[in-house]
Amino acid sequence: RSDAIDATEAEVALGTTKKNRLASANANALKLSCELLKSFVSEAVQRAAIIAEAEGMDKIEATHLERILPQLLLDF
Repeated sequence: RSDAIDATEAEVALGTTKKNRLASANANALKLSCELLKSFVSEAVQRAAIIAEAEGMDKIEATHLERILPQLLLDF
């Protein structure tokens, strides 16, 4: 616990707090995150399209996305 307090005090002394510190990510982690997001969006659109088609609609509406979202979040 005291180590965390010491680290926080050091950050404040240097002027680098969580608010103004730049976040960085490994290039591979960034690529993987992008692929996961693409997959998530693609799956959401596909599932919403199935619901819209079952209702006889040509376009996906927000209500279709709202209906698939709970299960989609559980699956990912």
